[in-house]
Amino acid sequence: MSSDPAPASSTSTEQHSETHQGLEIDPKILADIGQLSLRARIVADSALAGMHRSKNHGSSVEFAEHKEYSPGDELRHLDWRAYARFDRYFIKRFEDESSLRVLLVLDCSGTMNYPAQTDERLTKLEFAKTIAGAFAFVLARQGDATGLALFSDRLNVSVPARARRGHLQELLNALSSVQASGPTHMGAALDSLSRGLAKRTTIILCTDLLDGGLEALPRLARLRARNHDVILFHVLDPDELEFPFEEGTLFNSLENEDHIRVDGREIRSAYLEEIARFRGQAETASRRARVEYHLARTDQAPGPLIARVLAHRARNRSISR
Repeated sequence: MSSDPAPASSTSTEQHSETHQGLEIDPKILADIGQLSLRARIVADSALAGMHRSKNHGSSVEFAEHKEYSPGDELRHLDWRAYARFDRYFIKRFEDESSLRVLLVLDCSGTMNYPAQTDERLTKLEFAKTIAGAFAFVLARQGDATGLALFSDRLNVSVPARARRGHLQELLNALSSVQASGPTHMGAALDSLSRGLAKRTTIILCTDLLDGGLEALPRLARLRARNHDVILFHVLDPDELEFPFEEGTLFNSLENEDHIRVDGREIRSAYLEEIARFRGQAETASRRARVEYHLARTDQAPGPLIARVLAHRARNRSISR
């Protein structure tokens, strides 16, 4: 959805307000940071800081597969870094002993380029890239294998999942270069993804679910049936959720040359009913597919959102369980 003119979005004036689930960074501050690697690192640090300050969840947000030491375990496999952090002995399982892998999957179709110009918030794609980059930092710190895949009309594995020195920078460089364009064929992309994953993988999927995404969601059940884990971030702009447009507004398609002019006040009520139905169906379809669903608004700080995912995974001891 693209419009002319685009209304301003109000943002919080509190730049570093702390919650029990993360440190909030004003989205306008993030929008002013052009370098993705810096933006993603700030968000990752804010999410982890919230985790460390939470009395409910402790400090463990490990993605890697560990098990506590038991008599008879090989002492040479003790993870001394984990001991230094948690004051307990853990055995680190090697990559060939564990099915854990994480794939960041981003929708880079044209609709993700909304809003095209604003000083108040990031585009949906830049917000999704920030979430993916923040997870990449967390995973790299813990030595987990992380990869990147992109889709619009087809799936493209941009960076294979690895856990080697220098891989984080390779992944961030690939993320930085991603641009939004083209039509969406999410169903075909998910089919390709399902066929291409040989090992058990945790998939972190960032998409607006527009133009066929809702119909494609049942395909995620196939991934779950193959023992893959899926976390869905439903990335939407506040304009799409609240429709603050007045009088005559021109809407330009971001995927083709189509456009339409409508009276915002006349269609607002019907639009809000439709977007509520759309979101409800997305949550229901995710629940039926046993997919973890999160609404990701681009006018809200991503740190607490990521911290909630980390907290949930920490309670289950591993992101892949």
